[in-house]
Parts: sequence; structure tokens; C-alpha cells
Amino acid sequence: MQIEHDTARTLCRQGAVEAALSLLRQNAALVPPADIFCLILQQCVSRKSLSIGRQTHALIISSGCESNVILKNCLIRMFSACGSLKEAKQVFLSAPSWDVYSWEALLSAHGMSGQPMVAIYLYERFRSLNAIRVNDHIYVASLRACADAAKVFEGMIIHNHILHSNMHISLHVGSVLVDMYAKCGYIAEASTIFHCLPTKDLVLWNTMIAGYAQFSFHDEALQLFTSMQAKGVAPDTITFASLFKACSCTQAIEEGRSAHSLMLKIGCKSNLVIENTLIDMYARARQLDEAVWIFEAICERDAISWTALMNAYGHVNDWAMAIFYFEEMLREGINPDGATFRCLFMACSHVGLVNEGRLYFQMMIEQYNISPTEDHIICLTDLLARSGHVNEAEKLLLSTPSSKSESALTALLTACRIHGSVRLGRRCFDRAVKINPNYGSFYALMSGIYTDAQEWENVLEIEEMRKNAGL
Repeated sequence: MQIEHDTARTLCRQGAVEAALSLLRQNAALVPPADIFCLILQQCVSRKSLSIGRQTHALIISSGCESNVILKNCLIRMFSACGSLKEAKQVFLSAPSWDVYSWEALLSAHGMSGQPMVAIYLYERFRSLNAIRVNDHIYVASLRACADAAKVFEGMIIHNHILHSNMHISLHVGSVLVDMYAKCGYIAEASTIFHCLPTKDLVLWNTMIAGYAQFSFHDEALQLFTSMQAKGVAPDTITFASLFKACSCTQAIEEGRSAHSLMLKIGCKSNLVIENTLIDMYARARQLDEAVWIFEAICERDAISWTALMNAYGHVNDWAMAIFYFEEMLREGINPDGATFRCLFMACSHVGLVNEGRLYFQMMIEQYNISPTEDHIICLTDLLARSGHVNEAEKLLLSTPSSKSESALTALLTACRIHGSVRLGRRCFDRAVKINPNYGSFYALMSGIYTDAQEWENVLEIEEMRKNAGL
């Protein structure tokens, strides 16, 4: 009996779970120890093998081990990891009693399955059961759910529970608290907790740097990276991805180059996310050669890679090359996304390719099923208006929710002034000041249109309207 069980354990550790299950079935009269089932279920999680997990569950039941709480917890984790939340809940509800790990498994299951609000509800339900004390695992699972659902108020309540429990805030709990506050945009709170934690691992440093970068605290991200280096903590790909984003947005090209050199020096493996961010970083700093060099070195480019390169040429006002690379992208069989078309419309606008812009707009909707965003409408409105098609631009604008966009209306008013379209300009102005009577550019542009047309009485009228608006 011991030999068969030892053999089953060895097979599990080698990943041969089917052979281990077969061996257990052949010796069905012998009840296997729970640790063997746990090993099999762990392999199912790693391989996302729901079929083998179900077979293991059936064998657990036939062996009479279904009441084992440890096995139930393993089953909940396995079913949730393999995408069957329904079966995970069935296992939980079938248990005569639960321990803290059962609740943590169910909380995590809902979090991983995209149901963070249910996980938050389960946390409150668990707290009402005074028989079981909340531990780190419950707090971590609940705070992760708050982060995923962007429910900072609920996260603050859990944080308050932790403080009032007189429990020492471990590095694990502290890291998740920082992550929750950072993802919800509460950077000051995240920073306070970060600096209060006595020990910091790479995950915590990365979480704080990413939070700074995500919410445009780019200088703080760069400063924190410097502090991280001073503490002797080695960065990884996640660190560099956030750092390059911060350098890109601030055009801190020297810091970006230095970080890029460090990444290559320490042999940190790159990935597509980093390479795309590097293209963007060098492009924004108008370092076209370096942006192109990185693009050419990418083995498998995606839409983001191509769009980043198109934008790189846009940053140096070579919009014709941006259009060229869009056509190259299509020839490579890469499907463009909304950001690609936004760049493309900007290129058409700068080069004055009206017919091409119309065709690309139709292609975006009909061929790629991309719904136009406000940015797309603004770019196309600008293209039409710049080229003198101001009435068509107005018609396009009125047909979309972007008719209330200050940027789109400003673009149309600017075009009306360039092309001397007084009546259309007044229609656009009247619509604009109804939307936002306190936007000074509307009055300045309309006054300019009347000035160019030498309609002095109307200039005085606009000036009076501007004063009445308190501008």
C-alpha cells in the first residue's frame, strides 16, 4: 500500500497526473492519503485541466474523503482556477463546516472569475461569523477584489478593520493595500503605506512605481526607482515597463536611455510591452532612429508596435511615412485598432488626404467593426474642415455624440475662419456657447471670423457676449 502511494506521489511531482489517477483507481480498495489528491489538484491548477480535476473530484467522493476540509479547499481553488466557479461554489456549499481557508478560496475564486463585488460581499458575510478569525489570506483576497472593482470606499473599510484588529500589517497585506489604493487613484494613501512598511520587496517597489506612472506622477516614479537602486533592489521587466512609461510621458530621454542601458546590462529579458513602450519613449523625444531600431528588432509585432512607429513619424511631422507604415501593417496581416486609426486620421489631416481619410473611416467601421470614438470624429472633422469641406465636417459632427465636444467645435470654428464660412461659423458658435458659455476660445474664434469678414457690429456683439459670460 505504501509503495503504491509513494509511486503516485512521484508521478504527480513529475506531472504524470493521468498515470497517478490510473494507479489510484487500480487500487481503489486502498484509501489514498489526502496529500496525494492535493498534489493532483495542484497539477490541475497549473495545467488548467478541468477534465482531470473532475475525475479527481469523483475519485475523492468514491474514496469517502469528500468531507476532508483541506481537500474541499483544494477543490474550490482547482475549479475556480479552471474556470468553473459554479462547481467551486457547489463544493463550498456541500461542506458541513468551513475554515478560514475555505472562505479565502471562495473569495479568491470570485475575484479570479471577474466577480469582485461578490467577493466583497463574501468578506462581509465572513466577518459576521465571529467563530472564525479573519487572517491575512482573507484580507488579501478581499483587498484584491476591491482593487479589481475600483471600490476604494470598501477597501478603506477593510483597511480600517485591519487597523482595529491590532494585527501586525505584514508585507503581503501591505503590498495589496498599496496596490488597492494605487489602482483606485489614491496615490497619497498608497505612498503613505509604502513608506511606513519597514521591509519592502521587489513586488512592493514595482506596485508603487506602477501606481505613480499610471496616474501621471512621473517624476515621483523616477525618484522612487533611484531610491530602489540605492537600496540594492534589482529591477525586473515589470519595473522597467513602468519606468519607460514615466520617461515617455515626461520626455525624460536621458533617464530613459540610462534605464534602457541598465536593462540590457543586467540581462533583463525584454517583452513586447516593454519594446512598444520604448518605441513610444524614443518617439516622443523625437529620437526616430532609436525608435525604428527597436521596432525592427521585434520578432512578432502587434498593432501597438505598428501604431507606436506611426506615431514616431508623426512626432517628426513625417506623416506620409506614418501612412506608409499603416499600409505595411495591413500587408503583414496585422489588424489595426482604434488607436491606429486615430493616428491614421491625424496623418491624413496633416497631409490633406481627404478621400483617403473618408475611405479609412469607412474601413474602420465596416471592415474592422470599430465604433468611432470622440477622438476619431475630432480627427476626421479636422481633416474635412482643414480641406475646406466645412459643411461636410459639420454634418459629420452633428451625426455623433461628439457634437458636444469642445475640441471638435474648436476645430470646426478654426476651419470656418480659415475658409471664411461666416454663417456656418455662427451656427457652430451658437451651438458651442450653449454647451459651454465659459470657454474663451469660442468667443475669440467667432470674433476673428467676423473681423475677417469686416462685420464690425457682430464683432461688438460677440465682445458683449464674452463680457456677460464673465470672461
